Amino acid sequence: MKQEKQQAIALMRYGAIAPLIAGLDEDYPSKTAFYMELSTKGLVGPDGRVHHYAPSTIEKWYLDYQNHGFDALIPKGRSDAGMSRKLDDELQERIRYFKTNYPRMSAAAIYRQLKNDGFIINGQVSESTVCRFVNQLQIELRQTPNRDMRRYERPHINEVWCGDSSVGPPY
Repeated sequence: MKQEKQQAIALMRYGAIAPLIAGLDEDYPSKTAFYMELSTKGLVGPDGRVHHYAPSTIEKWYLDYQNHGFDALIPKGRSDAGMSRKLDDELQERIRYFKTNYPRMSAAAIYRQLKNDGFIINGQVSESTVCRFVNQLQIELRQTPNRDMRRYERPHINEVWCGDSSVGPPY
């Protein structure tokens, strides 16, 4: 996230909790009531749209501001960004094995093989997760796969001809 956008989000959060910092009005009997009303009313984000946050989120912003100041309101990136949460080390090693020993094996074929071998149980890991990991692995290994040839595709013109007719003599 760009620094300007992060600062804009932090300012939006600060603007939301500013009445609590300055002192709560008599309109709200407690901080919880303030959080609830702000949650239902919503906040205008830096993008100009109204966003609704949970009361616990707004309370967390207030407590973070009290404990760590304005810098605590700046959104942080994910600590596990770029790491696969669904693929454990054993599964990653198995995919790595298939890709190094069978470089032309597609991600879909690897997924089917892992499913047949019992490494993946139905619904545990999606095919797109395996595909994403294989693509990342190809970048790491700097493998340039050979040009993928489809069913009737050949490197040179006129190597394959295919005919089809739907009109012919009546029998």
